[in-house]
Amino acid sequence: MSIVSNIVRRTPLFLSKTSSGACLNRAGEQFRLSNNRMRSGNEDGPLHDLPDFHFADGRPAPITEKQMKWQRTRENREAIINQLKAEVIAEQKYVTDKIADFQTKVDQKIKERREKKSQINKLFNDKKQDTSSTQQQPSQ
Repeated sequence: MSIVSNIVRRTPLFLSKTSSGACLNRAGEQFRLSNNRMRSGNEDGPLHDLPDFHFADGRPAPITEKQMKWQRTRENREAIINQLKAEVIAEQKYVTDKIADFQTKVDQKIKERREKKSQINKLFNDKKQDTSSTQQQPSQ
C-alpha cells in the first residue's frame, strides 16, 4: 500500500452534491471556499510561508526551492493586481475626463441658448415698446 493512498484513506472525505452530480470534498473545504479562503487549511499562512527552523546564532534557515517558488508566485500575483489596478485607475480618469468635457460642452450650449433667448426676448420687448409708443403718440 502506498503512502498517498494511506493518507487519502485516513483523511475524512465528505460527499457533496453539486448540480453536476456528487463529488468528494475534504473536511471543511466547502466552508473555506464559501468564505473566500484557500481550498485546504495549509495552502497559505505562517506555517506554510515561514522557514521550519533557524540556527542557534539567529541566522535564518536557507530558503528552499518551494519557498522561492511561492514567493515568485505571490510577486507575480501582486504585479498583475497592481497592473490591473493602474489600468483601472487610468481608464477611470479617462472616462471622468470625457464626462467632464461633455458636461462643459453641455453647459456651454445651455449658456448660448439662454443668451440667445434673452436677446430674442430683449428684441421682442423693444419692438413691443416701440409699437406701444407709436400707438400712443397719434392718439395724443
